[in-house]
Parts: sequence; structure tokens; C-alpha cells
Amino acid sequence: MLFKKRFLTFALLFIYSIILTVNCDDDQPSVVIVGAGVSGIAAASKLMQNGFKNVKILEAQDRIGGRIFTTDFGDKQVELGAQWVHGVEGNVAFELASPHGVLDKGGEDRVVNMHEKIMDSEGNVVQQNVITDVNEFVAKMELSLGEHAAENITSPLGDYFKNEINQFLEVQPQWKENKKGFTHLNNMVMMALYSANSLDDVSTVSIRDFHNCPGEFFVNWKTNGYKTILDILMKRFPKPEEELPVMANTVLNAEVESIDYSDPNGKVTVKTTNGDTHTADHVIVTCSVGVLKDKHKSMFKPALPEDKQKAIEGTGFGNVAKVYLSYDAPWWKEDMNDGYGFLWLDKDLEELEKDDDKKWIKGLAGIFAVEHKPNLLEGWVSGEKNTEDMEKLSDDQVKSQVVEIIKRFFGKTNTVTDPTGMKRTKWRTNKHVMGAYSYRSSKSDQDVVNPTKLAEPVGGEKPVILFAGEATSPHHYASVHGAIETGWREADRIMEEHPDVKS
Repeated sequence: MLFKKRFLTFALLFIYSIILTVNCDDDQPSVVIVGAGVSGIAAASKLMQNGFKNVKILEAQDRIGGRIFTTDFGDKQVELGAQWVHGVEGNVAFELASPHGVLDKGGEDRVVNMHEKIMDSEGNVVQQNVITDVNEFVAKMELSLGEHAAENITSPLGDYFKNEINQFLEVQPQWKENKKGFTHLNNMVMMALYSANSLDDVSTVSIRDFHNCPGEFFVNWKTNGYKTILDILMKRFPKPEEELPVMANTVLNAEVESIDYSDPNGKVTVKTTNGDTHTADHVIVTCSVGVLKDKHKSMFKPALPEDKQKAIEGTGFGNVAKVYLSYDAPWWKEDMNDGYGFLWLDKDLEELEKDDDKKWIKGLAGIFAVEHKPNLLEGWVSGEKNTEDMEKLSDDQVKSQVVEIIKRFFGKTNTVTDPTGMKRTKWRTNKHVMGAYSYRSSKSDQDVVNPTKLAEPVGGEKPVILFAGEATSPHHYASVHGAIETGWREADRIMEEHPDVKS
């Protein structure tokens, strides 16, 4: 009898162990994703949707989203990171969000008309017919830029703009007397697109390789914020009951210290600064190029292949900044949706540049009202040195200096009130990001330094270390939709390696 009981016990244990083995997630390939930005969230969501259960995200910050950062500002929400969906056709962010009614199409006018309205540094409104001439010039310049880029891919973008602006000023005497200020305003607007320190740092290959998505260029998020795209990817919006277990498998405050892929059996060991260790079959690295530039030599063991290192070090990664101001009530008399550009007269610009404490403010190209956010104004600061100098200042200093400039430009025509609050970005000094977005540098060999090289996985026949993020998108870099596409791309690459995993 005792023998029968023992036999039955062992038999049940054996059967139970088989059941455990069949259903154990350890039999599945394991994936660690470094970074819970939109590319990391996209990769994890796609893997989980397709039956991968051993997926973990390690995020260095205390929140998900990366350079998508919708945050509270008083009783409203503002975007400290990505703000608009750029384009409609072929834009995966638009395709994901549009069916849910959370987007509000803007207008293409703001792409061509860089300056709807302009104030000068003496507080005068620039005549509209003069601005129209400028916008017509900008439109023609952008049309011919593609042809120029096809023939001059090794030259800096700055050369083209300098030449075109000089020709324009020769026949525009009203602008020529303030050539420095006019050129500066156009440069600040353009550098907000490229996040570079100077247009001389940007290669014209950017124009050739970057593909705009047709349709409205400034599609805003109504009141929900860009963070909604994360919820859509994770399927917790619009139906929370269908949510994928992405958040349950995300570890916050987990800064990755090292990624060791020296194991001959193909296992990768990931260590964090808090002492935790994770082992995986595949690691998808989605951190910014800024972080990779700073840490790749100490992070990867062994060192990454030489061409990969060159691609990281040669990819441009600059900065732009935002400043939000809130008011009890709007002081501005006219519609500010398209905003005002700030034209510094040459004499005033030269005087400002002598003031080391305030010269960063020349990077503030103008201000505009925030869509669907009454009583809020927003300014963009461009030129990497300008944004770096701004980030070194205290909130009170930034607020007082921005208010001073607004009163200087608008004090003649408006009764400018003091703001009730201010919020600004600090992407450059955030050690987990170290900038805004990537651009194609004019100082690097384009055959070696490009998104395709940056995206190539490491590990021979088996892709052990994979790379995603906006900078690895060959045609949509510096965009959210590009980041999403690259996360999906690397998820697909892993899925191709493991066709037996089923959803």
C-alpha cells in the first residue's frame, strides 16, 4: 500500500512538472529592453501581442515615455517633449491615434509660413506685406532646397541658407539694414527643426534622406496629451481591460550600467547601477544617441564594433528648449495661435550678445498660444549653446528674463501682465537623455555615420544586441513616428528568430 502511495505521489509530481515545463515562460526567448521611451514601449507591446512573455523593460527615469513627457502645469497639461504629430499619410502615430478622436488637425500653412507675424526689439509690428515677401522667399527656398541637397550632400545646410538669404537681402532694403537680426531669426526657426548648435553642423543629406509624411504638419493632441500614444500602444486606451502587461514588466529607476554579450552561448547579462542583474537572449537598446555617445565605451562588453562606434559618435544630437508661461487671463489683443517671431534689430542683438547672463535669450525665436490651453503662452529656444546656458539658470532667472523680453517686444502694443507660473525644459542636463533629437551631421562620413549603420544589430547570425529609437530610422529620424517604427522593426527581427512563438 505504501508503495502504491509513493508511486502515485511520484507520478503526480512527474505530471505536474511536465505541465509546469510546458507552461513555463522560461522556455521562451527572453528579451530585455533598455529604455521605456516610445520605441521601447512599441517593441515590448508588439512582442507581447505576439506571444512573447519574457519581456522586461529597464527604465532609468522614474516615469515612462522618454522624450514624450506630458506633465501637469497648474490645472492644465503641457508637453515638455514631443508636441505634434507631424504629417498624416504614412505616419503610424497618426494612424494609431486618429480613430480615437484624440487628435485635432492643424494646418499646413505653418510649415511654409515660418513667420505669420513679427515684432521687432523696439516693440514695433513688422508690416504684413513685408512678412508676406519673406514667406514667399522661404517657400521658394524650400522648393529649391531638394535640388541643392541632391548635388551637395557633403556641404553644410548653413552654406545654402547663407547664400539664399544674402541674395534675398540684396533686393530687400528694409531687411538689409538689419541683416544680422534677420539672418538670426531665420536660423533660430530652422534650428528648432534640427536641434543643432548651428546650421553649419547639419548636413544637406538630411533633406535628401528625411521623408515628410504628407498632410497637416502640426496635428495637436487636443486635451489628452502625447502620452496617449503610449496608452494606445499598450492597449490600455481606449479599452483598459485589453491592456498588455507592459507596465507590469517595466522596472523604473533602473539605470543600465553594463551590457555584457561576451557569453559564447549567446546570453546577455545586463547590470543596473542599483546592483540588479538581468539575463536575456536579446537586448534592445533604445536610449538616446546622447546617452550612447556618453556611455557606449563603458557600457558594452566587449566594445561595440568599430563601425558601430563611429556611427554613434558621428551622429548629431542637439537640443531645443521650451518655456511655458501661464496667465490669469490673456493680455494679448490678437490671435496668438500662429504666434509672433522676434526680430532683433542689429544694434540690439549686438548689445544683447555682450551680456553673458542674458545672451541665451536671443535663442527665443518667438512665442505663440498653446492649442486648447487658454491663458498659456509657449516659447521655443534653439541653438544648442543658448539652450545650455538657459538650463544653467534658476527658474526665477529664466522667468524674469523671458518676461522682460516679452514686455520689450509687446509693451508698446499691449498691456503685458506678469505670468502666474512658468515651466521649462532641461533635456540637455538630464543625464538620461542629454538632448532633444538627432540630426545628420555635416562633419561625419555619410557612408559610415547614418541611421542604417546605427540600427545594425550586433551578434553575428543571431541578433543579440539590437538598436531602436528615432536616430535609427533611415527616413523618419527626429520624430515620434520614426521611433515607433524602429521599435516595431526590432520586435519583428526577434520574432523572425523565433517563429515557433505564437500569440
